[in-house]
Amino acid sequence: MKTSPTLVSIICTVYNKAQWLEQTIDSFLGQNEVNYEILLVDDCSTDGSRVIIESYAKKYPELIRAFYHEENQGINQTWISICQEARGDYIARCDGDDYWIDDLKLAKQVQLLEHQAAKWCGTDINYIDENGRVLAQGVFEQGVVDLADTYEKMLVTRGFTAPSSWLIETQVMRQANQMLLEDKDTADDTFNLQLDLFNLTEFVFLPEVTVAYRVNQGSDSRPKTFKQLQQRFDRLLQTQYYYLDKYPKRDTVAMLKLLLDRHNEFSLALAQKDYPVSHLSTQEISISYIKKEASDANQILSTTMSYQDTLTFTLPDDAITLRIDLSKLPSFYRYIRVIDDSYQTELLPNFTNGVRFQETYFFNQGNAYLYYDVGHLPQKQFSLSYQMYNVDDVAEDDYIVKLLSSDLLTYQELKQNLDNSQRQLLMLESEKQYYKKELEQMVVRYNSVVHSRRWRIPTKLINFFRRK
Repeated sequence: MKTSPTLVSIICTVYNKAQWLEQTIDSFLGQNEVNYEILLVDDCSTDGSRVIIESYAKKYPELIRAFYHEENQGINQTWISICQEARGDYIARCDGDDYWIDDLKLAKQVQLLEHQAAKWCGTDINYIDENGRVLAQGVFEQGVVDLADTYEKMLVTRGFTAPSSWLIETQVMRQANQMLLEDKDTADDTFNLQLDLFNLTEFVFLPEVTVAYRVNQGSDSRPKTFKQLQQRFDRLLQTQYYYLDKYPKRDTVAMLKLLLDRHNEFSLALAQKDYPVSHLSTQEISISYIKKEASDANQILSTTMSYQDTLTFTLPDDAITLRIDLSKLPSFYRYIRVIDDSYQTELLPNFTNGVRFQETYFFNQGNAYLYYDVGHLPQKQFSLSYQMYNVDDVAEDDYIVKLLSSDLLTYQELKQNLDNSQRQLLMLESEKQYYKKELEQMVVRYNSVVHSRRWRIPTKLINFFRRK
């Protein structure tokens, strides 16, 4: 791929992102085969973000232009104003806590748009947590999140196109920004932007993972309290009403079908909750793998879950990651074991979205999954065994509360024995110190006697007569 003469303006708005900002900027600087400029704007951060931006701007003056607000203006106004500074043909957006993981991201997107009627594109992403651990890979292609790639889907589902993956023709972005001025106090600026962009151009999707999208609890999109969540949803609902009136000629039949589909899905989800968790006729277990230098998972096995089961399977030689998906409902397991059949050794997961204690797993939120590294294994033959806790029948001996209570009593007994052993150890240590002190005193007394004059003179006389 030859370097395109097209100039891309990478725009990153920053407010208190110092913890992740260097990684973000470094990912911009790593872009290849594309001409770009980087616009960094600090919206009056209080955590050192500005110092980081100043350092990079000084080090790369030919690539980076930095802007600083002396008063916080908020994301909407900051975004609108910084886009006016862009000199590129396209604008690439990336938030200050996300980062790019494909050094050809921009080059691929530029080439895509230059052969499309669309003037806006996005890519697939990985979800990561605040510490950089991968939570989900290829979230759109794997169905973790629905890609809202039309106006109708976006309005009905309050959807998502991953703004940190966007590449948009500059003039189109500025035109949509002017529409954003009509609702500066929106609950989510990108929701409004996407709805207006869909009325200016088509959206085209590049099915490759190019971005690590950070999921921060407590952010605007993920409130910590139910009251904050309710307020956000109410404001988004008002935005949806507003856009129904703003673009009355859109396909309302398509939107109604989407709403009916979602209503059916929600009804099924609610109905599922009426079934006991251990009644698993509606739940499936699936086994997939990921190859080297690939983000998509390939499913090799899917079957209805049981209370207890053992499954055997073989992965391709080039598989590097094993993924196991369990019940979508909250579920609890006495054990989950993956055995490498070649060596008869158990593999431990390198990541799971549940809580693991010894062999026990708890998935309180449902959608249980586990990841295992298997790239280093020469043979790829495995057995998966699992047993769930009984959470329904109180009368049964394997009822979860009974088992956990029994385990708790066992651990309490072990702790009591440990406490007793520690007390005995302390007593022995105390006795040891006592006898050590007594011995030291005896040595002192002995030395004081054998080195005294009253002891030395008789000793000399005795030795004299012995020689005679």
